[in-house]
Amino acid sequence: MPGRSVPVHDRDYIAIMPEDEIRAKVNQYRGWIESDRRRGQETHDIEVEYCYLAEELKLRETRRRNHEDFMRRNPQVFDEYYYDNEAN
Repeated sequence: MPGRSVPVHDRDYIAIMPEDEIRAKVNQYRGWIESDRRRGQETHDIEVEYCYLAEELKLRETRRRNHEDFMRRNPQVFDEYYYDNEAN
């Protein structure tokens, strides 16, 4: 049975999408996948888009966590940058 039509997002567009929009689509697509599977419909196209969006979300979360860890271990980096540029 054919699956639902799902918009295809270009990787470059996904990279600039707001995080809340990505999170909303990930949740929406997850729901569609579960629903369509229960009805015996094809889910491949939705799963592909879901994976691209989920990967971007995970990448951003990892990047944010790594940045927070770095700043926690190296507080002088922020202080030096802030105070060096405060006079400008």
